[in-house]
Amino acid sequence: MNKFSMPLLEKLIADNTKQNDTVVLHINHCMNNSFYFTEQLKKVFHEVVFVAVPYNDKNIQSDAKFTTYHAVHEGKNYILKRNNVMVETKECDFLSATKSLISLALENELLEYVKSGKKLLIIEDGGYHYDMINALIKKHPIFKKAIIGAVEQTTAGTRSSYLQNDLCYPVASVARSYYKVRVEAYFVANRVVDELKRMMHEINEFIDFHSILLIGYGIIGRSIALCLKQQNIKIYVYDTDEAIQNAAIKDGFYSWDGTFEENMIVIGNVGQPSFTKEMLNSYLSGSSNRIFLASSSSKQVEFEAVFNKLDKCKKETVQSSECFHFTNGKSVVLLAQGYPLNFYDENADSLTYDMIDPVFSEIFLLAIYLVQNYQTMNNKTYLLGSDENLNNNINENQLLLEWMQKNGLYFNMNTFNVHPEENKLMEITF
Repeated sequence: MNKFSMPLLEKLIADNTKQNDTVVLHINHCMNNSFYFTEQLKKVFHEVVFVAVPYNDKNIQSDAKFTTYHAVHEGKNYILKRNNVMVETKECDFLSATKSLISLALENELLEYVKSGKKLLIIEDGGYHYDMINALIKKHPIFKKAIIGAVEQTTAGTRSSYLQNDLCYPVASVARSYYKVRVEAYFVANRVVDELKRMMHEINEFIDFHSILLIGYGIIGRSIALCLKQQNIKIYVYDTDEAIQNAAIKDGFYSWDGTFEENMIVIGNVGQPSFTKEMLNSYLSGSSNRIFLASSSSKQVEFEAVFNKLDKCKKETVQSSECFHFTNGKSVVLLAQGYPLNFYDENADSLTYDMIDPVFSEIFLLAIYLVQNYQTMNNKTYLLGSDENLNNNINENQLLLEWMQKNGLYFNMNTFNVHPEENKLMEITF
């Protein structure tokens, strides 16, 4: 059993020389595999400071050999910690807490390294750092010269990089690598469905014989649909892109007509606000009395458009769910507080070490590529999988072949879990 190792990543780490002039800000989930990745990164870079995004209330391991910033949720407050010791308490939301942690790490830890002449590389999952960096550059202009680039792990984070009007460093993203698009999406979907079943069971419910609405039929949405296809459920799909919506119909799923059926489970898969105020109003004026909301994407973004209205309701908390009761007798059950289902359980990693190994390996290769090439790169976003220069320097097929051989796996990369509109989805859309 390969519980606590990442053979691909470890080999790449061993093959690279020490980058003594570069420090890393690593922003990722508060999970054991993220801690392990940070430990490996520290073997190559001069220093690594880890910021844990507070999707859950897991604490950082006490024997961590790197500086950590994380937060735990307590009522309306987040308790911000450095190396498990409280720094401050803030009444704020999830996103503000995350940004505060990043700001603390940059100003209290990494500023001194930058002042001493070190270069700064950012590795992250989620696109949280841009506002903090822009603010810090105004306060400490030395950061602008020191930052050599950022590596992004997710679609949401990559979108954030595209939206920067004053991006002052190159960004390289793995969000559209073939492993992420085809293989990781498959495993993420399975974990989302597993957690959906578990959380429904916690509240004495089940998913069988329910109707399910998937908002978004992109890379994750389609993988979830295919995973759910084996259950005794009716799957509806709503996607604003006509071609992608048609792909869902060709795959055998139903086009959603705007009606919320009784006890319908709504899964947001877009990475942007997907469940709108209009959708909530449609449900409230309809005939059904209860729906469930669940997210497969990042932050709490899928349902943020209706949080203000939900907050005005009477709330009942049961296990991992919050039930909001409206005055007309209708209820909305929000699973995992609207956070991604697969990140919510503090006692479990979203993916096993074996499954995340290729992703972290690709991230590491992009990090080294930035270190070696940032001076000749434009200040824009590059996608592994569609950018020719990255593809020429990082042999993903060879990497995945080695991964399969090490783990005794087999699948056909050319045909496995290929989205009918993959060419369109290989670009990051808004």
